[in-house]
Amino acid sequence: MDGRKGTLGWKKWLVIVLVGLAGQFAWAIENNQINLWVYSQTQNSNYITWMTTISAVAATLTTFFMGVLSDRLGKRKIFIAGGYVLWGLSVGAFGLASYSNMEVLYGAASASLAVGISMALLDTVMTFFGSTGNDACFNALVTDMTSPSNRGKVESILAVLPLVANVAMLFAQMAFNANANIDPDLSIAENAAKAAPGWQLFFLVFGILVIIVGVVSFFLIDDSSLEPRKEGNYWANLVHGFRPSVVKKNGRLYLALLTFMAFNAAVDSFLPYYMVYFQNPVELGGLGYSGDNIGMFYLAFAIILVLAAAAAILTGFYMEKIKKHNLIFPAIGLGALGSLLLYFAVEPAFVIVSATLLMSGYLIGTSSLGAIVRDLTPKGEVGLFQGVRMVFAVMLPMIIGSNVSQLFFNLTGEIYVSGSTFEEVYAPTAVMFLVALAFMLLAAVPGTFLFLKERKKEPEAPVPGN
Repeated sequence: MDGRKGTLGWKKWLVIVLVGLAGQFAWAIENNQINLWVYSQTQNSNYITWMTTISAVAATLTTFFMGVLSDRLGKRKIFIAGGYVLWGLSVGAFGLASYSNMEVLYGAASASLAVGISMALLDTVMTFFGSTGNDACFNALVTDMTSPSNRGKVESILAVLPLVANVAMLFAQMAFNANANIDPDLSIAENAAKAAPGWQLFFLVFGILVIIVGVVSFFLIDDSSLEPRKEGNYWANLVHGFRPSVVKKNGRLYLALLTFMAFNAAVDSFLPYYMVYFQNPVELGGLGYSGDNIGMFYLAFAIILVLAAAAAILTGFYMEKIKKHNLIFPAIGLGALGSLLLYFAVEPAFVIVSATLLMSGYLIGTSSLGAIVRDLTPKGEVGLFQGVRMVFAVMLPMIIGSNVSQLFFNLTGEIYVSGSTFEEVYAPTAVMFLVALAFMLLAAVPGTFLFLKERKKEPEAPVPGN
């Protein structure tokens, strides 16, 4: 389980790829597809921000409690398998929160708000199960199974899995006719009714898929060599990673986490909204890749994701030779350049080139920073630090990035009157890429100190157990 050998056997690779990919299917739905779903039912991006913020908090709290509990019990498999099964059930339930269902329950005047609240609650439940199985325990399992000599390859694969999942989601959306093709001449209720059937089948199919992988993972994962960590008080262990003495002894780790926080705030400035931005009509501040032009949406995203994935895989397999810290600034540079260009991009070719640069920077940065964080996590305390990683790399970026962009949407975006019912809708605009650019530049500050310390490679003493 400790992964000290330089190579991984086929069974460990199968666990990493199969469980990792199924998890990314679910996270892709949580990060992208439910945003399209909610927008198709409400035409209000505020609800996307609600879900992003609430799920970030839920994911972090879950990872804290379940990561420490997993370490304390010396168990990973049961949390991963059980978490995935319940995760799949919650994904399948998303389709219940349709505009028409909420209209029947709460009336037309409250239907959109009810969709937003219901999806925020369902998203929270889904996040609890997903973070238990994936963020807390699968992440810890990967750290248990790997070593610094093979983490570059593993992290590059893990970083690419979200893009593989997103490509699969695109084809599935096409197959199930699940989209957010908003017709400005129709009311919110009419647009919602048109979109609902495809989305409901989409959620059901992928919910079942995640359940199946959860069952299979119970027979694939071997955590028998993991020793229970009984030291210290459970509640004290929850805050272990925030103690000043722990921070001081692990300075490089916390520099990496600060860099990760700013970098992911840049990513979360656009990631919850970019698929809506691509599909939204030009009148709503989008690129208009919908309706008769929906083919361009799928083509553009397929090209962007494949090229970015190729760049990340190639970089990952040479990461150990290049050295992880040497990728920090190229990743930030690609992300910053792509963000700036996307703000101005309108023509499809320009959009594809700009978005490929941005997504390549995102993946290279995620894989290199993720590998650095794993390398610097104290041995024997992996579960204790999963919650810390979630605070810096997930919760704070998701809250800060998404809410800053939403603030600018509401300040700079046009309020459009939808259909014949004169309903106001709040749409994502290209300003989110300027927000992303600002956070990319901010990430360079702690990134510089991390780069300098990593070059020196001053070893730090492991933190003793409580």
